[in-house]
Amino acid sequence: MRLAFTWSALLALVCLTAGTAVADKGPAEKEPTAKAKGKRYAWKSKDGLAYHYRVPKGYDAEKGAGLTLILHGSNLDRRWGFANHSDKTFRPDDIVVSPDGTSSNGRGGFNFLGEKKDAKRVRALIEELQATFKINGVYLYGHSQGSFFALYFAGEYPDMVDGVVGHASGVWTWTRQGKKGHGQAIVFMHGTQDPVVPYGQSEGGYEVYKKAKYPMVRLRSLEGWNHWPAEHNLNMYRQAVPHTSQQLAWVEGMTTQDGERLAWCFDFLAGSKFRERHDYAGTFTLAKHIEAHDAASDKLKARAAKVCATIEALAAKHVEALEKEMPDKLALEKKGWPAHALMFLRTFNGVPACEAFFESHGKAMSKNRDQGLKHLRAYWKAKNGGDDAKAFEAGLKAVESGYFFHEVAGWEFRKQMKAMREKAKDLKLSKKTLKRYDEAFPTFEKAQELGQKDFDSLNKKNGKLP
Repeated sequence: MRLAFTWSALLALVCLTAGTAVADKGPAEKEPTAKAKGKRYAWKSKDGLAYHYRVPKGYDAEKGAGLTLILHGSNLDRRWGFANHSDKTFRPDDIVVSPDGTSSNGRGGFNFLGEKKDAKRVRALIEELQATFKINGVYLYGHSQGSFFALYFAGEYPDMVDGVVGHASGVWTWTRQGKKGHGQAIVFMHGTQDPVVPYGQSEGGYEVYKKAKYPMVRLRSLEGWNHWPAEHNLNMYRQAVPHTSQQLAWVEGMTTQDGERLAWCFDFLAGSKFRERHDYAGTFTLAKHIEAHDAASDKLKARAAKVCATIEALAAKHVEALEKEMPDKLALEKKGWPAHALMFLRTFNGVPACEAFFESHGKAMSKNRDQGLKHLRAYWKAKNGGDDAKAFEAGLKAVESGYFFHEVAGWEFRKQMKAMREKAKDLKLSKKTLKRYDEAFPTFEKAQELGQKDFDSLNKKNGKLP
């Protein structure tokens, strides 16, 4: 289920992004061995690729562990990984490695480029680690440019990678998809308010992998989130939600054959205490996977069934609330259903009640969204061309007729519209235009506010999982 929308030229992407500034000088150097446990150390691969790593305290050489690589965004370095993902709490049972980007920018920073030479360096690093440790699964977490590279690498070496979490991502046109990668679990994780890499790029990337018939691919939308790392950042309720760890638990849970790891992944994802913006779709799909998994215990399967039933019931309550508010013919009004519906569709994708809701309303919502795209394109063309009056008219039409297009709710767009309204006299905006704005824009703003409250309230009240 998804709105009928594709962003043209989504695949012709160049990711020029930065990340959180890093001041940490780094840990002591120590060659990776089974004895280098419990602390963060620094080392270099045989070809000189510098990295930081942490081996879990409880690493057992016979049992082995998973390997998680953190791939930073543009023009950063190996320090970014553990500066944004605690070496004490992030993937505590995995060997976690954060390397420099594979190509120097010549100014002290590094990039992961989508070239074979770059992919070969990461492959060599993984092979060196596999020669030292017993590796049970390889998982890539990439942020921004690192996420583009993670998907590229997974396409080049599908037998080496079990799962990918691409945060603020998209897909380079030359990234390979194919049947050999169908055993991989892939998550596109993206903030809906990302001002650096547009959210629509992950929508498009998700579509690429669905078209390539990848059976385990998801789009995880971080409502109201910007571009920055999502592991320790506080959400709107001042809660530190480990989004990245949750998605890595999902990709491991969907690919592991180890019953203990499967239970751990499910406990981590389903056990989250943050109900308002919980990943209900991810929890639901992993629970369904567990119900059919030979390695899952009867107790785990029973819990998974209860979790599925709870999420289905919660989704049904959302549908009930939306159906009460939504008019037969969609029209903007001071009610929360426009924002509530979008958040519901993104957060409960794949849950039966959500799929049925989209079957009923998807055609009208997709038409509305197409109008939003049309008018927003006109808006940015006029805005970038310096014609604010023309941009204001196009933006107003987007709000009036295209409020199911996520960028209409974008903070930057709304900020610019308000600023132009304040300059109405200078822009020579007509009274008729201003009247339309004064009716439509506050209505849209109120709908956003109410919709988020309605969505969060239902989840908080009914979203506690067994």
